[in-house]
Amino acid sequence: MTRKARNNGLFICRIFVLCLVCLVALAPFYVAVCYAFKSKVEIARTKLAFPTSLYLGNFAEAIGLSNYFNSFKNSIIVAACVILIVVLSCSTAAYIIARKKNRIYNVIYYIFQLIILLPFQTIMFPLYRQLYEIHALNTLWGLILVQAGSYVGYNVFLYCGFVKGISVSLEEAAMIDGCSRYQAFSKIVFPLLKPIHMTVIILTFLNSWNDFMMPMIICQKEEVRTLPLMQYFFFGQYSSNINLAFAAALLAMIPTVLVYFCAQKYIVAGMTAGAVKS
Repeated sequence: MTRKARNNGLFICRIFVLCLVCLVALAPFYVAVCYAFKSKVEIARTKLAFPTSLYLGNFAEAIGLSNYFNSFKNSIIVAACVILIVVLSCSTAAYIIARKKNRIYNVIYYIFQLIILLPFQTIMFPLYRQLYEIHALNTLWGLILVQAGSYVGYNVFLYCGFVKGISVSLEEAAMIDGCSRYQAFSKIVFPLLKPIHMTVIILTFLNSWNDFMMPMIICQKEEVRTLPLMQYFFFGQYSSNINLAFAAALLAMIPTVLVYFCAQKYIVAGMTAGAVKS
């Protein structure tokens, strides 16, 4: 076999594998579209066949039954507050850890990294008890604190890698001109962190918006449900509104898809810059 034939064979194999991976990745989306745009009669008759006509009644009914706009508002409030807390706390923590190179701050850094390795399921019941004692169950602020705390470890890791690539001489020059340590951070370092800010904002938004486990534990009442939790209640013990559930899922998917495709380059650029710089 010649080299050209071997290269052509490898190329065909790669294309086949990529197409197979794409099919597997797009299969859930195809199922969601099939059920969301079908009436109950067509679902019972055709199952996973593509809809013969686009039935939009599921979307209107899903919005009416699930109090969609209230859940949408709750998700927006939670995601915005979590992003604000994570960006401010993680950037300042990473700055101190990266600049204060001693054993104490190294230990603190590794403690932050341990948060990444700690599954939420292991702290679920103690956390529930603690939230109950401080009257934070069925409140948005309780969910905000829990989500922000769970995202701290990974984001401190991202910020630390980026802060180490910023020259200390910029801060020293600012301090010579009369700036304090806090002013040097807020006026010099913080604006230079824009690429990693965008990465953290986007990833935190996606994680918070799509989170199901934490709202299920914390937000039981209807008035504080977020969008992922709202979809769970389309499935009862004896019946399920599967067409409405998929219609609501497609509506909830729109903001995340728009955010991801509009800011995809920032995710890649921010994580790459933080990994390469030393």
